[in-house]
Amino acid sequence: MKKRYIDPFTPDLPIDSPDRFSGRKNEIDSAVDSLFQLLNNNPRHTIITGDRGIGKSSVLTQVKNIAEGNMELLKRLQINAGVDRFDFICAWHDCSKDQTPAILASGILRQLESKFKNIYKNLKIELNVGGILKIGQQDSSVATISEIVEQFCESLSTISSKTSENRKSGVILFFDELDRVKPDSGVATFFKLAAEKLSRDNIKNIAFFAGGISGAIQKLEEEHASIYRTFKDVPLPRLEKPEVNEILETGFNQVGCSYTTQVVENVFNLSAGYPEPVHLLGSQLLKSDDDDHLDEQDFENAKIEVVETLRRNRLASSLKAAGSGKYQEILRAMASYEGTNIPLSYITKETGYEQNQYSTNMGNLIKRGIILQVDRGVYCFVDPLLKEYIKRFGIITTQDQENE
Repeated sequence: MKKRYIDPFTPDLPIDSPDRFSGRKNEIDSAVDSLFQLLNNNPRHTIITGDRGIGKSSVLTQVKNIAEGNMELLKRLQINAGVDRFDFICAWHDCSKDQTPAILASGILRQLESKFKNIYKNLKIELNVGGILKIGQQDSSVATISEIVEQFCESLSTISSKTSENRKSGVILFFDELDRVKPDSGVATFFKLAAEKLSRDNIKNIAFFAGGISGAIQKLEEEHASIYRTFKDVPLPRLEKPEVNEILETGFNQVGCSYTTQVVENVFNLSAGYPEPVHLLGSQLLKSDDDDHLDEQDFENAKIEVVETLRRNRLASSLKAAGSGKYQEILRAMASYEGTNIPLSYITKETGYEQNQYSTNMGNLIKRGIILQVDRGVYCFVDPLLKEYIKRFGIITTQDQENE
């Protein structure tokens, strides 16, 4: 009978523990440089960007761990931080669709109030959260956002002084899922004006760190053209095979399980370099195993369980959300391609349509979150497991020919 173990893989949650985090050395190094610059009064507001499910929240969480003094990951990745230890005060805000600059500002200030009360029991600090929310009820004009920024930065000035008095490294304000906020909400103007106000007021120990899907900066640019000068972009590419190997090796070693190199190859190919399916397959591999050694049969069993049971409903919903008719024909063609990145010429050949006959459909599939354009004339599935699902169960009817 196989012994019970703590699952080392976390497919549905960001990785918060440094000992479970693998890969991303270059991106972590870039983020750590932003921490070092802020420590030396040279703030670099930073945004982590990448495809949905690429691990942005996990990277942002690790940056927060490092900023608060946990240097374990940097030692393992052999990254020189420039100091023995950081000691930043961090506040975190998860963004959502209907939030406004006033909600973002008040939400992060509440987190700061709470953090200060936890760290300094005898320190009384009152921030103007209510005043900001009241201003935000007016409208979404630039004048109103400017007023919010004034109140916000006035509170941050108080925080900055208290931070310096208590000899902390500084303050980092984390905004995860920034792309969820509507571009026309005024959020780009808010961050641009806030960054400029902090600079003018010589507040150099506070910086923003954000996370958002690829194109998040471009969406913000639609509202405020100079937003590129506010945030340093740290893009997360898909995982390379050595990174996938490191994730699997770390997890399998934690439970004392050996594995073949073909298992890593198979997981890498099926996951297409996305962390979530790597963790999902790694978790299911351990469940499928009965002899503490993972081989190709264990992988096949794990793949079947993931596609036919664990993710079946989600994948079926994605296929339905794609649309019927021509949309299904496009997805069937894409699923038949051997590699991860599918050229448009292959889709044209398999469907029998000229490119101008289905270009609108491709655009809609991107908007619906089913496929991504990875390069000019090259596409892939947002969820790589959908490709395997289509191979196993086929597509929805193509009788209803949709053109839009």
